[in-house]
Amino acid sequence: MMSKEMKFKKIALVVAVLFPLASVYQYSRPVPAVQPQTNFAQPKTSSAVALPWPTYGQAAIGAVDYGVFATHGEQKPVPIASITKIVTALAVLKQKPLKLDEKGPNITITDEDVAIYDEFYSQGGSVTPITKGSQISEYDGLQSMLIPSSNNMATTVAKWAFGSVDNYVKYANQMLADLGFAQTHVEEASGFSASSASTATELIKLGELALANEVVADIVKKASANLPVAGEVRNINTLVGTEGVIGIKTGNTEAAGGCLLFAAKHDIDGKTITIIGVVLGAPTRATAIADSKTLLQSVDKAFQAVTVVKKGQVVGHYEAPWGAKAEAVAKEDLTLLVWRGTELKTDVKLNQIEASANTNSDIGSVTATAGQKTSNVPVILKDKLSRPSVGWRIFR
Repeated sequence: MMSKEMKFKKIALVVAVLFPLASVYQYSRPVPAVQPQTNFAQPKTSSAVALPWPTYGQAAIGAVDYGVFATHGEQKPVPIASITKIVTALAVLKQKPLKLDEKGPNITITDEDVAIYDEFYSQGGSVTPITKGSQISEYDGLQSMLIPSSNNMATTVAKWAFGSVDNYVKYANQMLADLGFAQTHVEEASGFSASSASTATELIKLGELALANEVVADIVKKASANLPVAGEVRNINTLVGTEGVIGIKTGNTEAAGGCLLFAAKHDIDGKTITIIGVVLGAPTRATAIADSKTLLQSVDKAFQAVTVVKKGQVVGHYEAPWGAKAEAVAKEDLTLLVWRGTELKTDVKLNQIEASANTNSDIGSVTATAGQKTSNVPVILKDKLSRPSVGWRIFR
């Protein structure tokens, strides 16, 4: 029978052999990744500012990349007169693309085009002089419809691009549907028909599309143009060149009243923003222009620059199981221009990190969203995470 002393020696021998092996195994096990914890206070915006809306019709204010900020009046489809020509121009350029500074193919004026001119002229519509057999480039045709708002040239160009006005109408309405317009419809190319209609809200979106097209944007910002036969023509939108206005399109018919879809670049709190606005149903075109100017002069105060996070601001931290700690900080300032009263949403996303993560490693982001506008900045590791000790790795 084995003595107690012998048993103890055997146990000691086993421990002496196995412990180093177990220690090596324990030490060699992967160190677990460290999970983040966020600690970030949601910034708030101030209350909305009252705007000097017109007393008639409907209106809206928005901006490129932001969408619609505010509206006035019931947003139901109403006649939009010559704002329709923006749809015509976009459809024509989709069918017959042009690059900036290209004139494009020539359009030869026919007897049918002269008859179109005569019909609009007899009805008191806006027209541009033409002569049978003369030629006008696609670009100048677009200038004619968008600057002096030529009804006859809008119809002629649409007929040239699509073979007939009926073909154009079918194409344009499908294009609008494909782009997500639910309340905008065109009945013909010029907007002379009361059935060419939209809402102020959807026209903000149309304005964004127009400015995104370099050819349309180039034309609508011009105060004048020189056209074949007609000579120099002036932009009916007399706001162009004032209040930062860069276009877009007027409208005026008995059914629609005075209308204006306008865009302007404003510098607000060190940021440049392209404002888009709409006024529909004014007593006259001049009234629509004057009231749009009043809106533009008041709109800057409706914005607020919100500093979402500052460079070096702590937005989260890491606590490792072995007791090490490290902070997550914003790599740079994040300031967003916000329409007052708009809900500002922020989201801090931090990745898990390894024990080997170094100082200034990119470990996530802070994202801020106001309406459709989204901006973000990277988040970095402020301090290197201390590695676990040998003892912790063995005895965990």
